[in-house]
Order: sequence, then C-alpha cells, then structure tokens
Amino acid sequence: MKKKNIVICCTLNTKGNEAYYLKEAIESLGNTTTMIDVSLRGSSSFHPDITKEHVAEAAGVAFAEVAAIQSRNEASKIMVEGLTRIVKELLATDQLQGIISLGGSGGTTISTGAMQQLPLGVPKVVVGTMACGNTVPYIMGQDILLINSVVDMQSLNFLSKHILDEAARIVCSLANMPKLTRQKKKAIGITCFGVTTPCVDRCTELLEKEGYEILIFHARGVSGGKIMEKMISEGFFTAVLDITTTELIDEIAGGGYAIGNERLRAAVKKNIPYIVCPGAADMINIGPKENLKPEQADHVQYFHNSSLLKLRANKDEMIRLADLFVDRLKDSDGKTHLVIPTNGFDEIDKEGNVFFDPEADAAFARRVKETMPDNVPVICRDNHINDKEFADFLVKDLLGLIEGTGKQ
Repeated sequence: MKKKNIVICCTLNTKGNEAYYLKEAIESLGNTTTMIDVSLRGSSSFHPDITKEHVAEAAGVAFAEVAAIQSRNEASKIMVEGLTRIVKELLATDQLQGIISLGGSGGTTISTGAMQQLPLGVPKVVVGTMACGNTVPYIMGQDILLINSVVDMQSLNFLSKHILDEAARIVCSLANMPKLTRQKKKAIGITCFGVTTPCVDRCTELLEKEGYEILIFHARGVSGGKIMEKMISEGFFTAVLDITTTELIDEIAGGGYAIGNERLRAAVKKNIPYIVCPGAADMINIGPKENLKPEQADHVQYFHNSSLLKLRANKDEMIRLADLFVDRLKDSDGKTHLVIPTNGFDEIDKEGNVFFDPEADAAFARRVKETMPDNVPVICRDNHINDKEFADFLVKDLLGLIEGTGKQ
C-alpha cells in the first residue's frame, strides 16, 4: 500500500515534544509526515518542515509583525490565512492525504481555520481539550473529527501517549479510505426543519422514486445551510430543493442560526436547478430564553422545547427578508424558481397556530413579486407548505428544471 503523507499542525513553542511523539507514531505505521509550526510567538529547538515564518509569509506578512500584534485573535487570522494557502497547495500537489493538529485553543483555532477550507472527505483530525465544550467554532458543521485528550497536551505521560497513539492510528486509517465521491445516483440537496418535515418527506419520497439520492440538511446554521452551500460549491449536487430557509430571517432579525451572507449563493453561482421556498422563514431562532434581546420582547413567542425559543417575524422583518431573497437570487441564469405557499410557511404558521400571520406572509410575497427580476420566476401557490399538493408541485417544478423544460 502506498505511503500516505499526514500533515501535522502544532504550536511547537509549547507542544513540540507532543507533536514529535505523534510524528513518530504516524511514521511507525508506515506513513510520512509534514510538520508545520503555527506558533504565534516564541522559539523552539525543533526543526519543522514548514516554519512559522513560512506560514506568515504565505499570508504576505513577516512573522516579526505577527509576533508584535497584541491581539492573539488578529495574529491568528494571519496564520490561518497562511496555513490555508499552504495546505491547499499540499493537497493540490498530492502531498496531503490527511491533516491532524494537537494542542489548546490557540493552535486548534489556527489549524481548524485552515481545515475548514479543505474539501469534504479530506481526513481532518484534532486532538486536544477543546474537543470537550463548545466545539462549533472548530467544526463549523464540517467533517472534522475531534478527539478529547482528557489531559492537557502539556507533557508526555501514559495517558497523553495513549491518546496520541490512538489519534495516529485514526488519521492513518482515514487516509487509507477511498476518496469521497458522488455515487452513481444523481444527488439532490434538501433543507429541513421539524416544522417543514411533511413537505420534505413527501418530496424525498417522490424524488427517490425518480432515482435521485437525497441529502437532507437540518437548517440550523453552520451544520445546515452553511455546509450545504459548501457542498453545492464543490459540485456534489445535480439540483437543490431549498425548502427551509429559516437561516435568512435570523440574518435579518438577530437569530442564532445566521451564517453571515453565504445562504442562497452557491446554487445561483453554479447555475444548477434551484427551487427556493420561505419554509420556516417566519421564525426567528433565539435558543435559550436568556438570549432574547430587549428589542425582541414584543414579538410573538413560541417554545419549540424548553431550551429553544422562537419568535414570529413581524411584517417589517418579512419585507426586509423579501429584499434579501431578491438580492441573493436576482443574478440566476434562469434555473432558479422561488415558490411561495401563501397559506403558511411551516406548522406553526398555520391557521389556528400561534405564528399564523397571513398579513406578514403576504407582505413578503408582494414585495418579492414586485422587485424580483423576470429571470427568477416567483410562483405563489394557494397551499400550506406541508400540503401534499405543494410538495407534489415542488418536485414537478424541480424535475422540469433538471430536464430543461422549466415547466411550472
């Protein structure tokens, strides 16, 4: 079996002994390594393959400038940029079959910042105490494996050696797996929430009968819409059925699942068949009640469960949401449709339920129809989003786009 090259990222000024123990463990399994130092300050007696000076230079900055920055956060951003360029080049030249980091918050932040820019399927492993706690900043919804080191990586002892030996075996095993590729079936991405599940289930059933493989994303920010957008950009999907766009109202109204300005971008840019709905776009996802801001106190409230508070978006917020949809979709080259269920956007936005607000929903639909350019058809259906007939229409419309007919 061909040797695999594993890239090791570490702050050698504080974790050198541990990094070189990991290096020896990986090489004892018959593989090779490339050691990269991502230290922000200090010096060490170790001689990595790629020095911290080279990492900084890859970002166009002298390391002396990085070391002089008082803010570790700002210095880390430079090192993330440099490390990203280096590991992408190693991957492109077949010198990276896996990447692993070890250490505390500083080294983990820099290493995972670069890992997040690598394609899905490239083995990515992190060893350290940051694997226990709030891991969202390090994973960001991607295929990064975290191994809790139990003890801090500050010394070599019977436990830390055992954990590093485990990590070496894991990253080498992952490196020997077949590359992630799309299967023979054509794949379609779909976004889902519990309150749009009946629509998603019906669409999935119909599309699977047509021979498509369905990947469903829980539309909760970094582990939902964000990672779907990345997969669209990497060419995994034939088409996308973006039923649940709740992350957009969070972007507008301060909810917890906002992901910056990335949503609704990739499919338009890739010019693949793309059906978009305002599913759950009426609900602002707050999370625990203590996250509620004073200016949000006048909104209608609904507890999805004891720790997940949602707010009903008001008319003004729905109009701003419409403007966001138009701005993100307007450059489509004819393969994007926006389909609006005029009788409600989710189970809570249904006649008799607490979020039912036909005036606010109508304001969204009216604004979109008035301002969306003709190259993006806006189709209003006299259905609730979870009506069987609405799902049937979505699938028919999507298949028409895939087949090139664009029938409505």
